[in-house]
Amino acid sequence: MTTVPALLDEPSSHFVSAASLRRRLVWFDKLRWAAVVGALCATAVATRVLPSSLPTGELLAVTGVLAVLNTVYTIRNRRVPPTRLPVELMHVKLQMAGDLVLLTVMLNLSGGIENPLLYLYLVHVIIASLLFKGRDVFHIAGLAIVLFTADVAGEYFHILPHHHLLSAGPITHEPPFILLTLGAFCLVQLVAAYIGSTIMKHNRAIKDELVDRQKELLAADRAKLEFFRFVTHEIKSPVATAQSAVDAVLELKGLELPEKVRDLLERAVNRLGHALTMIKDLAEFTRGGDVKRETMETVDLNVLIARITDQLSEEASRRNITVTMDLPPDQPYMLGNPGMLQKIVSNLVSNAVRYSEDGGQVNILLRMDPGVVVLTVSDRGIGIAPEDQGRVFDEFYRTSQAQQMSNLGTGLGLPIVRRFTEQMGGTIELQSEPGRGSTFTLRLPRQDLPSGSRETS
Repeated sequence: MTTVPALLDEPSSHFVSAASLRRRLVWFDKLRWAAVVGALCATAVATRVLPSSLPTGELLAVTGVLAVLNTVYTIRNRRVPPTRLPVELMHVKLQMAGDLVLLTVMLNLSGGIENPLLYLYLVHVIIASLLFKGRDVFHIAGLAIVLFTADVAGEYFHILPHHHLLSAGPITHEPPFILLTLGAFCLVQLVAAYIGSTIMKHNRAIKDELVDRQKELLAADRAKLEFFRFVTHEIKSPVATAQSAVDAVLELKGLELPEKVRDLLERAVNRLGHALTMIKDLAEFTRGGDVKRETMETVDLNVLIARITDQLSEEASRRNITVTMDLPPDQPYMLGNPGMLQKIVSNLVSNAVRYSEDGGQVNILLRMDPGVVVLTVSDRGIGIAPEDQGRVFDEFYRTSQAQQMSNLGTGLGLPIVRRFTEQMGGTIELQSEPGRGSTFTLRLPRQDLPSGSRETS
């Protein structure tokens, strides 16, 4: 059971939606700027290689029109939020139609059918397959075919001016060559539209299936969380009542009971205490909501760490474990959620004590670096094997060594540490070696404290 993310935003989860289409337009705008730069470079090269063949001024003017239009597109896409899919589709189609018209004009000014760059139309068909679906892709391919055919026919029948390339031969003006080129051009455009639309249709189906599966998983996770919340709420009171009742019997009549009965009742108290600890951990782990500003308080970390260490001193002393604290002498304050910080530090330190060998040592180091609080808890205990280090933060997971050493763990301590740490914008790192101990390093953002605030927790 992990932290459940928010449900998918319905419009953005669709492959073709106003939001997703706008995101692709940002990339399309960048590609169009690359086309502007490419056109300028190509015009400069053509001017040097073919100085008397091409109308440089007119080519630069068309490139300038493309730059101005793309500026308008970019500003519009940044300032106007996406609303409805039909509106976004209309704008994209107008942009692509304008691009195709400008490309046709540039080809007309640079040789028409003689220009080997005529297959740049194919780029627009490929882009259309990424942006649109179904007939829209073939509409773009059809528009490219109509525009290029009109340009070639206009030049052939002397309706449009023809700018001859010096490298082109007379065959380029012969009807067989023109018809063959137009046929190949149309075939390539239509095949590209078919292949692109088919592939993207398959990809959309895969994404739709993944989105549906993710929604099902999210719903299942939420249902599981709700179940655990319900269970912990319902059984916490009965377990606590049972523990109190058995404690009362032992306290009032313990000395009068037979030894076997007293031993059974003492074991029951321990088991009920373990169950109550697990219930509390479940309640903490399934607690929803992120850390909000109103839940933040000024916390004196020195006081917090010292209090937790004192609570564990009896167990540490009984097992002859030395706990050392290296705390900053002044200003150990941070703005945070007191309950979460209490649980994080308590779990780290109690784990260090629990899984240390008798006579071992636990070291707690606190640093208040600029902008970040660094807490390091290290021990010389049983350590964690490399294959287990990636799983100790999973809920209910306990290593075999930990289970052999203690049966009191719930497998929720470290998952709670990671969840609360991430909710407060921090990170937790683990370094460990079997038989030589573990070191947990916690880093939390050190937010600015309210002016004059120095309350301790």
